[in-house]
Amino acid sequence: MTRVAFIGLGAMGLPMARNLVAAGHDVIACDLDPRRAEALGAGVSRSAAEAAGSADVVITSLPAPQAVEQVAAEIPADKAFVDMSTGPPELARRLAARFESALDAPVSGGPRGAEDATLTIMAGGRADVFARLEPLLRALGRPFLVGGPGAGQTAKLCNNLIAGATMAAVAEACAIADREGIEPALLYELLTTSTADSRVLRTRFPLAGVDASHPASNGYEPLFMLDLIAKDLALALELGDADVAAAALEAYRKAQAAGYGALDYSAVFLSLR
Repeated sequence: MTRVAFIGLGAMGLPMARNLVAAGHDVIACDLDPRRAEALGAGVSRSAAEAAGSADVVITSLPAPQAVEQVAAEIPADKAFVDMSTGPPELARRLAARFESALDAPVSGGPRGAEDATLTIMAGGRADVFARLEPLLRALGRPFLVGGPGAGQTAKLCNNLIAGATMAAVAEACAIADREGIEPALLYELLTTSTADSRVLRTRFPLAGVDASHPASNGYEPLFMLDLIAKDLALALELGDADVAAAALEAYRKAQAAGYGALDYSAVFLSLR
């Protein structure tokens, strides 16, 4: 059993923390909203520093790099620190320099993957640190050691570049098809059995009423917020020239300007239709 301080209980963090509890780990939680921490049914702390006090491992799952930095500043450097948020590789390298044991370990799979413990975990850090923490991470999904500090974040940004650009393309194509009067369910069947098929298409078809599990059929309730994919595309652009990512980001910026930032990122369709 590992004593874990889990900081950040949003749509991803809360089910991840629950899976750690279910796996027999001793979890103490901290979140800006104390009701989330109480919903975990485990230990609750009022601050990150307090939560980390008696913990073996500190895990963060936070929406912005600035929040990760603020929390990290409160944690003693002798703690094992695992950041499962998505952020810039440079921040991951700074955290690796500060903490004796650190991994950047962003995840892919969304809230459903977090609930089912089927997340893909992209870890960057020292091999010995990964080996020590891998059994803990296996309670959350399938962990991979990508490379040294920052490599996990780089891999995650590459993943989200592809997902974000794909969704923008799917939304644009659906907007064209919708204007031309193609029936949505037929369009979905055609696309999912053709070369345009993708996981993004099969989980986020942006026309309502085709699949009840997709955000478009639920008022674009977010599985992953549009504001977050825009943040990740902007971070990907910081790593070098990425013309496709830049074009996709422009589409998401228009959607943000139209007030769709808090919706699922498939809501980019609403600003393209």
